[in-house]
Amino acid sequence: MIKEQTNKISTLSKSPLGDLGVKIAIIAATLLACVSCFDKEKYDYIPKDKKPNLQNDDTVYFVNHQDKSLVDTFVIYRRDNYEVFDKTHYWEIIRLSYSPTTNTSTDYSHFWFNIRYVGLGMGITAGNKDSVNNNKWTSYDGNGINTEMIINGTKHSVFVDSACFPTPELPSMVYYSHKEGILRYDYSDTNYYEIKK
Repeated sequence: MIKEQTNKISTLSKSPLGDLGVKIAIIAATLLACVSCFDKEKYDYIPKDKKPNLQNDDTVYFVNHQDKSLVDTFVIYRRDNYEVFDKTHYWEIIRLSYSPTTNTSTDYSHFWFNIRYVGLGMGITAGNKDSVNNNKWTSYDGNGINTEMIINGTKHSVFVDSACFPTPELPSMVYYSHKEGILRYDYSDTNYYEIKK
């Protein structure tokens, strides 16, 4: 009986693949496991039609609709890069900071805007040095109201969003487009500023 089992074992080791076949199977399994560890990097790009035209150091002027002598001036700071969503998933990000050089209206505090562009859409924040809760608009294409409006005699397709945390000293509503950024901002007292072209 023992002799018979020994013959069966020796027959198995003398199979055409023998020990080499077992080694190949182990190596193949190890390689497959390793390949799944190295996932291919994935990049999500912002579509060209949703990228802003504004560039670093551009100057943007907004005029008060009631008193044209009141002009808010902002310098644009633009940063383009990628953020890692997980270990292998990168999102293209464009950040536009509207840094105030002058806010002429005595009724409102010195404030700033930040826009964050991602593949899903845009997120906008406004704040000032005194604001505890910044006004935030997060519109990922569809959250905001999409409408048309005329500014400086030109029709624009814009998104309109209300602030999450309305305060009297910060805009309560913003109108913007992907290509041109912010076109108008309104305060809760119905006063508003439009971009000067």
